[in-house]
Amino acid sequence: MSRALGGPLAAHIATRTHTRCAMLRLDLPDGTSIGVTDHDRDLECDLGDGAITYSASTGILPSDVRLSAGFDADNLEVTGPIGDVVTLAAVLGGRFNNARARLFQVNWRSLGSGSIKILAGDVGDARVEGGKFVLPITSDIARFNQTIGSVITPYCATDFGSALCTLTPEEISATVTAVAGDLGFTVSFTGSYADDYFNDGQVEFTSGALAGTAPVEIFQWSASGSLVLFTALAEAPEIGDTLAVRRGCARTRAACMAYSNILNFRGFPEVPGSDQVLKYAVPGNSGV
Repeated sequence: MSRALGGPLAAHIATRTHTRCAMLRLDLPDGTSIGVTDHDRDLECDLGDGAITYSASTGILPSDVRLSAGFDADNLEVTGPIGDVVTLAAVLGGRFNNARARLFQVNWRSLGSGSIKILAGDVGDARVEGGKFVLPITSDIARFNQTIGSVITPYCATDFGSALCTLTPEEISATVTAVAGDLGFTVSFTGSYADDYFNDGQVEFTSGALAGTAPVEIFQWSASGSLVLFTALAEAPEIGDTLAVRRGCARTRAACMAYSNILNFRGFPEVPGSDQVLKYAVPGNSGV
């Protein structure tokens, strides 16, 4: 037998339910802080490290939170519509990857009453599904489950321009003058650079919708300024967008010698590969 709640108890439950809203703060790797909420108007809130405005124009829908008592990471996913705050280019361009995320609830009628902390952690690989952004968030315990170490490979194991490499990649400023699509476009620049000069390098946009997205590797460069990329951009650039074009390295021993940096080469080209390990004797063949 069941009965409906009424009177003061029902009013108290309704009040507690309707005055609580979800808030998500994202501190991006580029230093930008973004706040979004499922409330119907913008709210300003301070978690102790500076007040920011939590936008209601995006809206969020947190999933159930998976909690663990062991070394399995707590996790959840936050979804919402693509909009002006969380843009398609920012999500697909990796701008939210590795962002610091804090999900909590507040009483929107009394923001000074404090917050209910739900989960703090890092955003994994943000993605887009059905016109919505999806931000997978895992708690700090996930860091203990990471494999840390180096691998043996014929190619250099460090990034070009890193502290271990010691070199500074050559970089030029450019402006988009023609667009073929999200994999290729043409730029104007100062100076003269031969075909293939920036092959294996990177482009990183500094203005336009693609500003702040992750750098993308260059597949082919022509002296005329025509670029072809290894992977597609989050969206096609616009004429007038500015970007940095950096020279790259093929990470081979020969490339490192060409840069006169062989002492910092971190590859193992002489280590036998799997083709050598899997060799077997063939009758009548005396070759090794």
